[in-house]
Amino acid sequence: MFIIILYFFVFKDFLEQYISWVGYTDELFVLLAVPIFVFDLKKSHFILRFKRQVGYGRCVILFLIIGFVSSFVYKYQDFIRIVLPDLLLCSKYWLSLYVGKHIFKGMNLDDFKKNIYEHIKVIACFYVICMCIDSQLHIFAGEFRYGLKTTQLMYSHPTVFVACCILLIMLLIVVKDQADQWKWWLALLLFFMCSTLRSKAFGGAIAVVLICYFVFYRKKKIRVRTLLMFVPLIIVIAWEQIEFYFFSSIQSDSARYQLLAKSFEIAKDHFPLGSGFGTFASYYSGVRYSPLYKIYGLSAVNGLSMSNRAFMSDSFWPMILGQTGWFGCIAYIGALALLFMEIQKLRKVNCDYYAASLCGLSYLLIASMAESAFVHPLAIPIATFMGCLLKKNEDREEKMGLTNTE
Repeated sequence: MFIIILYFFVFKDFLEQYISWVGYTDELFVLLAVPIFVFDLKKSHFILRFKRQVGYGRCVILFLIIGFVSSFVYKYQDFIRIVLPDLLLCSKYWLSLYVGKHIFKGMNLDDFKKNIYEHIKVIACFYVICMCIDSQLHIFAGEFRYGLKTTQLMYSHPTVFVACCILLIMLLIVVKDQADQWKWWLALLLFFMCSTLRSKAFGGAIAVVLICYFVFYRKKKIRVRTLLMFVPLIIVIAWEQIEFYFFSSIQSDSARYQLLAKSFEIAKDHFPLGSGFGTFASYYSGVRYSPLYKIYGLSAVNGLSMSNRAFMSDSFWPMILGQTGWFGCIAYIGALALLFMEIQKLRKVNCDYYAASLCGLSYLLIASMAESAFVHPLAIPIATFMGCLLKKNEDREEKMGLTNTE
């Protein structure tokens, strides 16, 4: 089942281009959280149990409550058609972590590492074949950057290809003790990422290399101050794009810049709750055109107008800040910080699991600066696999009797 799910997630975007209903499998997969929760509740005789330690789940719930309440207060959007679907969209990543913890909890990865490694190589070889064919026949789409054609292959966007590579890299790191040439395959996957010529891909590749260096060669724990060392390097790599979107003459017609600038105004005007789900910088704010775009003078910006909504969900943090305000934004940042602390515990379980989880989280954090990231469909497989690994923390705590509930 693990291998089937892996292939499905890797090629889902391609299938979705020809079979429209495949796009709805994200929701179906995430909604597995409901029967899983009911089953767990039944096992505990319908008594809710919470860890005494504050976990990321409580911050996520607080974030969702803030957005839910603000949606009722301001009533900018239809509750059933827009607010609830957007609430689900914002919780997909976290629900996928929960689902991943449970659907593979009985799976011993050590028994299947060799098999998983072989499938990683099959997918990577398939990518190589496609790139070679495309170099001669030019059958795949791709734009030109720095005088070179970007690698997109059969995917709808290069970013999707990058996310698939990150997923494969996470898997490769986990199975590396059963992979005699894992460094060669890691280098190949990093090359695939960089061949998209996207700033976030370069940043993600650097993050993967640095994480592997510190965890496997320096034998060190990745602390917050270590992560801060990555920031200047990533800024240098992404500076051309940063300058283009935020410091050039296109600011007045740059959707990314305008969404960021206006999110602060919206958070201030709707303090402390924000404007509510489905109202700003989210996919559903364009399904039923949000009145905020007209109120804040964004309806004439390219990609944010009623006739052209292409860039409405092109940013992540403006969506969080605008829709849930400062309190919701702080709650979301708190959830990510606590998730990072949960990943830190994995080092005591397995350094491979630890590095793989850090790679997934680091890429999503980098991508969140330039795309929808944590609410993007490709965040679901990354979160699912991270959940599978984080379950090992709970197993360890149960064995040691460290889990306290109330």
